[in-house]
Order: sequence, then C-alpha cells, then structure tokens
Amino acid sequence: MRIAVIGAGLAGLNAARILSEYCDVDVYESKTVGGLAGSVCSGRYCIEVFYHHFFRNDLYLIGLLKDLNLRNRVVWRVVKVGQEYRGKIYSLSTPSEILFYPGMGFTDKLRLALFTLNAKKMNYREFDEISVIDGLKKDVGENVLNRFFMPLLRSKFGENYRDVSYAWLLARVSLRGNRKLRGEELGYLRGGFQQLVDALSEDLTIINEGARITRSGGWEVNGRRYDVVVYTAPIPELGDLAAGLGIKPVKFQSSICLLMGMKEEFHSSLYWINYESEPFGATIEHTNFMNPDDYGEHLMYVASYTTPDRVFEKGDEDIFRRWTGILSRYGMNREKIKWWRVFRAKYSGPVYEKGYMKKITPYRVRNDFYIAGMTSMTNYPERSMNGSLLAGKEVAETLIEDHLS
Repeated sequence: MRIAVIGAGLAGLNAARILSEYCDVDVYESKTVGGLAGSVCSGRYCIEVFYHHFFRNDLYLIGLLKDLNLRNRVVWRVVKVGQEYRGKIYSLSTPSEILFYPGMGFTDKLRLALFTLNAKKMNYREFDEISVIDGLKKDVGENVLNRFFMPLLRSKFGENYRDVSYAWLLARVSLRGNRKLRGEELGYLRGGFQQLVDALSEDLTIINEGARITRSGGWEVNGRRYDVVVYTAPIPELGDLAAGLGIKPVKFQSSICLLMGMKEEFHSSLYWINYESEPFGATIEHTNFMNPDDYGEHLMYVASYTTPDRVFEKGDEDIFRRWTGILSRYGMNREKIKWWRVFRAKYSGPVYEKGYMKKITPYRVRNDFYIAGMTSMTNYPERSMNGSLLAGKEVAETLIEDHLS
C-alpha cells in the first residue's frame, strides 16, 4: 500500500512515522518541515519561529520524548505572566499580585475566583452555541470581562474574538496547565523542538513540494498514484476538494510573530505579557523561561493574531519599526536589538467559533481519505504539540485498523 501524507507538521510527521512501519509513505511539505513547530538555526542554537512550551498534562508528548531518547532534555520551569494596564506592566503570577492589581476591584476579583471554580464544574459542551462575550457578561459582569478577559481574548484571537464560543473558554479553564503559587509551570526541550522534528523525520521520505491532490479512479498527488491520502495541512488549503468530501468549512485565524535577538532583557522576570490596547497581543520573552546563556543573547517574541486576508497587509520593516517603537514606551532599548525576523502563518489555527464542536473533523472522511491536525478533537480546546502528535497517532491507528490489520 502507498500512502501520501500531506503536511510535515507534528501530526503529519507522527502519522508518517507510525505508518512507515507498515507500508510505503511519502510526506509532502511545501514550506518548513515541522510546520508551526519549525525553527530557525544559527551556528550556536535553534529557536522555534513561533513560541512553544508544554504542560505536565501533555502526557503523550512527554511519553514520546522518552521513546525518542529526548526525555533528558526536558526542563520544567515556573514562569511569571503579566498584564499591561494603562501603559504600565503588572505581574499577575501570584495570588498577592492578583489581589493588588489595580485593573479590577476586590469584588471583581472575587467574581473571577468564583468563576474559575465554577467553570470546572460546568459541562462546556452545552455552551457551544453561546458567544464567549455573552457568556462572560452573564457570569462575571462587564468589568471582569473588559479588564481581565478582553486582553486575553484579543491576545489569543485578534479581531476574531467576537466569534469565539463560550464552550472554548470553559473547556480551557477546566483543562489548563499546572499553576503554582509562584506562577505556572511549563516545560521545554532544552536545545529546542527542532530535536523532536529531526527525530520524527528520521528515515521518512519527505518531498518538498506543494501537494496538488486529484482523483481519477484513485488518488494522485502531483501525478503520483496513492492508495490512501492522510491530510494534515490546514483545511482551507484543500480548496474545492473539501466540499466534495463533505468536510465542513472551518474559520481560521492567522499569526504574525516578530522574533528578536537582544543584548539585554526586555523585562526582568516576566515570560508572558498581555497588552490591553496595542496592535500586538503579547510579548513572550523566551529567555525569561530558558537560560539566556544557552543562546548567548536574549530572545523575545512579539505576537499578533489576525485574519488570512490581512496577514500580509504590512511589510516586515513596518511591523518591526511600529512594534518596537511601542515597546520602547515600556522600556525597550531599540539600540540593543541585534537581529530580528518576522514570521507569518496564514492558517495558524481554527477560530473556536460558535458551533465549532460540530465542525471538528473525524479522522476517516472516506475509506481512502483521512484528516488529522488542528481541527481534530485532540486539539480542542487548545491546539498544542501534544494534541497534534496525538492526532497523528490516532489517525495512523484508524488507518491501520481499516486497511492493515
């Protein structure tokens, strides 16, 4: 049996790795192997083009790292997060910092604490058709919505935040992370996730071409015939073929990420800072998570989400100048920036809009066409490396059971 895997992101690589034990597999990738987990490498280190970390409950990823002999590279750190409010940055990592945060009064903070407890008891599936804005207005009120949740929603979804389902937020609160009194504990692969991509890619046949999928008596990809196609790229890139296969359209958002190497830190301690009213949603200072000595410099991402029709609207130079000009108001010394690059992903993830749960794609679309990736159930309510790797595993197991067992 010959199988074409479309997309060399984590889902595609893991599916191909498993399937290659049973049959001939070709992987098609027109851009970077690793997808959104891809990296840029210098002589000294590799760093992901989009920020990455993982959590203690990402059990499949952690187990896979062990299987691939990378477990000894895993590092766990408690990171601090912050919020910009009226032009000033506040740490919101500990209970006392949250208590004294001036952006909300004591009553609103109490409402927020009660909501966090109650959300874990709510059946999020019942709220899939309710907007996150309407749900939060009802459950926490306008002040908590505007002062606490709106910066988070804008940071995560950009202008798409109005479309997001309340079910997404409730599910995320229920499942998210491992908070400590000092902050949130996150994991990273010291040396970068390029090591994971390389291990998954080993011995695979990866064809660096865009995939043109056609069907005439059987599947063809770029003129090569295959018995089965496993599609792991974004759904919108399927074009008219998606409708022909009965795949429901999914709204996607886009990402713009400015990555900078700097001679000095931007903030003394905060890893993640959300911004209330800037053109970017967050700064993620990687070297407030990992030791800057590993890199010989300080590394920081500036992240923004937008829509596919606007992701290429502004040039790289414009983005760099505007964003760093704004960050200079928060203490950045632009003269200390050694290098910078802007990365974009036209389809970086689904917008978890109202009714999204009805659009989650099954692994088996038909008996010779399978889908796995960002729109799989394993990537709800939060797309992640763990979710993508697990989707790759589960689609491979489904295909094996259908055709090879």
